[in-house]
Parts: sequence; C-alpha cells; structure tokens
Amino acid sequence: MAKGLRIVAKKDGFRRAGIAHTSEPQEYPLSKFSKEQVEQLKKDPMLVVQEIEISEPKGKDKDPK
Repeated sequence: MAKGLRIVAKKDGFRRAGIAHTSEPQEYPLSKFSKEQVEQLKKDPMLVVQEIEISEPKGKDKDPK
C-alpha cells in the first residue's frame, strides 16, 4: 500500500496543481504532487481532499531485469 489523495471538486472541471478535478472522487498517489501542491490542494475551499492508502500499481514494485 502507498499513500495517496482522494480529491473531489465542488465544481466539475476546477483546476489546481495542473489537473482538472471532477465532482467524482479521483485517487492519486501522493508522489504525483510536490509538498507545496499538496498543501495548496488541502487548503483550497473548492476541493475536498482526503489522505488515503492506495494499492501500488502492478509491475511497479519489482524490476523486470
């Protein structure tokens, strides 16, 4: 498991951190964002942001070599 963010926009298409957020929950790995972006996302009143645990993407945990 990895740390991630679940983000829901109060207005569909609202942009923050280079992403157009939707009114449907979207999950992202925490590593997708810088520390500054995470703080901006959490403080933005147009977004609902939750810290969550997400599954590691398949094939990413082992080197294929």
